[in-house]
Amino acid sequence: MRRLIVALAALALTLTTIVVTATAGRADPGGGACQKYGPGGICIIWVDAGGSDGSTGSTAESDQPGTTGDGQCHWDTRTGHAPGVVPCSTADGAVWDGYCYLKLMDPQPPKGVDGGGVWDGHTNGAIYICSAPGPGEPPMGIVGLEFWFAAPPAGLGPSPEQLAQQALATLTIPTPKPGRYPAGTLKDGRPYTVVGPAYTWFWTDPGRFQTLSATASAGGVSSTVMVTPSALTFTPGDGATALSCSGPGVAWTRSDGPWAASPAGCDYQYPHSSIHAPNGEVTATYGIRWTITWTSNVGDDGTLPDLTTTATSTFAVAEVESVVTQ
Repeated sequence: MRRLIVALAALALTLTTIVVTATAGRADPGGGACQKYGPGGICIIWVDAGGSDGSTGSTAESDQPGTTGDGQCHWDTRTGHAPGVVPCSTADGAVWDGYCYLKLMDPQPPKGVDGGGVWDGHTNGAIYICSAPGPGEPPMGIVGLEFWFAAPPAGLGPSPEQLAQQALATLTIPTPKPGRYPAGTLKDGRPYTVVGPAYTWFWTDPGRFQTLSATASAGGVSSTVMVTPSALTFTPGDGATALSCSGPGVAWTRSDGPWAASPAGCDYQYPHSSIHAPNGEVTATYGIRWTITWTSNVGDDGTLPDLTTTATSTFAVAEVESVVTQ
């Protein structure tokens, strides 16, 4: 198991920001090897010694970092500190990790070049700040240092991005309500549209084409997710590829005339009838494509993968001269 271990020398050191990758959980402090050194030869990533089978040999007995089987939080003696018991958390929500108290940095530093390298090229996870347990207590050399974690350290709860995902899960994202013109009924009761040159308009209820938002919070961190419709798609069902338009489309009215194209660009001309299709019908698929962004109260923001909600509509495609309605 990989974990962050900071071993401090007796001499005073001035350290700058160090970026490390760590996973939650603690292991037995005996044995292991330093994988990465920071300024001054200080070990900042310690890999626990494993057995001959390649296992880590971990003896962690709790999900709380820096704890042992007695349920208390302890110094990790590999920091150079004498054995001792410390509080597992602070009044401001930081949690003990065997060598310092970790807390989500608020606000989060900007990503990329302007982030000063603390993100080390990562776009996920979050930055946490490490502070010593008390005035004059070692490890004083890492007080105020910033660390990148792919997932929140144990006891600190979800990251801003994870909260955004939780907020997204609370939303009911609408499916399209298929609308179409022509939309008559054949003599045998089947709905229909007609082949070109007439245009088949498609649309959805505008009420289903609206931006949605939700917020999730934990441990003083909150994230708000925004789900925004970006396109209405229409797959005709005759083998043609999907079409799309940027809005919900518009419903046909009699004043538009029977041969006009949709002013919203949401239309399709069927090249032939569906007489040879199964049951003499096609099944069209309507879709609303959604883009997802999120922001947080700690200055972090981002995007989540786009999604599409769909609905289908089955109808015949008839030659104009053969349409008989009832």
